[in-house]
Amino acid sequence: MQLLLTIILISVFVAVLLIASVLLDIFTGIKMKHPGLPEYKPADGLNRLRYFTDGRELFNDMSKTIKDAKSHVHLSFFIFEADQVGNKWLELLKKKAAEGVDVRLLLDSLGAGNMRKKRAELLQAGVQVAFSGKVGFPFTFYYMNRRNHRKIAVIDGKTGYFGGFNVSRDYIGNKPEIGPWHDNHLKVEGESVAELQYLFLKDWKLATGEEILNRPEFFPPLEKGASRLTLIGSSGKQIEALFAEKLQAAQSSIVIGSPYFIPSRKLMNVLLDRLENGVQLTILLPMKKDHPLVKPASFIYLQPLVEKGARLFHFYQGFYHSKVFVVDRILCYLGTANFDRRSFFWNDELCSFFVDKDLIRQVLEQLNKEIREDSVLVDEKKIAGRSPLEKLKTFCSGWFSPFL
Repeated sequence: MQLLLTIILISVFVAVLLIASVLLDIFTGIKMKHPGLPEYKPADGLNRLRYFTDGRELFNDMSKTIKDAKSHVHLSFFIFEADQVGNKWLELLKKKAAEGVDVRLLLDSLGAGNMRKKRAELLQAGVQVAFSGKVGFPFTFYYMNRRNHRKIAVIDGKTGYFGGFNVSRDYIGNKPEIGPWHDNHLKVEGESVAELQYLFLKDWKLATGEEILNRPEFFPPLEKGASRLTLIGSSGKQIEALFAEKLQAAQSSIVIGSPYFIPSRKLMNVLLDRLENGVQLTILLPMKKDHPLVKPASFIYLQPLVEKGARLFHFYQGFYHSKVFVVDRILCYLGTANFDRRSFFWNDELCSFFVDKDLIRQVLEQLNKEIREDSVLVDEKKIAGRSPLEKLKTFCSGWFSPFL
């Protein structure tokens, strides 16, 4: 009995020591590394914009644009799977490289780490491959949390894409256990492509050390379009203040769509304040979860909002992955950042804002359709009526909110 007690005490001591070491690593990394992370200025441009919500349609359009490339193809993704979808992309990239097109593929070292086994094959075919967000020492656990979550494509410096879609069968709804995939992405033709190119090349330099920002073929003359787009990159800072500014301006309505909902205290205060001032708040989240902690933890923040009058809907027809909010039906956010602390304080992200009436109408029509046809209302009674086990999960998950 005494031996068993000794083993238990030693195990507890070791576990506490490991947790303390991890936390020390993370918070020391934040203190020493975070202040030096870059801050980005908003970049405005006039463009022609196209809104995508279907993965097949988006991938077909991107593939056609890549097939027509004459100078270069620059792609950055958080997740890239070498499955039946990803392999088609890889074959196309190898084909373009064989034609003499400059092809660069930038992948997150953890999100797409399985692509390392394809690296030699791609390099031999002429496709340049690099991995961002490499985990180093010291501050190993800090670096593990610093991910490149941007999804950017730039073709010939004239056409760009960004948004929520990564590359795998999941994103065209070909995974039965997940079902249909609901997401959004923008195609950009016009002045803002230069900013997408700039962000990609900055990330490429950080990953490889290669300085190619001054190559003129990457920044050709661009024609203006009718739609103004504001792009803002971020690296673990800026988004919280940016979202707070836009949401605080709401006078009548806010609609938020996100796969995850872990707002900061500041953003919670903004949303509660807007509810108290008569603003209608609607939140659309997935019913299914692809992370064990995020959905349980979200109820910590959702319950007080619903009690104040917010309408919460859970999307049940597949997985909801769009990152979007619309303020007063006149301002729209769309980008790679989720409504969670990982996007606000950890990841490299890309945000866009626009006031294009026709585009906002498309966004709202899609949101309303998803709410009306594919979602269920989650009211105070449903939240309060969750099982004791689910409530315990919420309580325990809440401790991890800074990393969710």
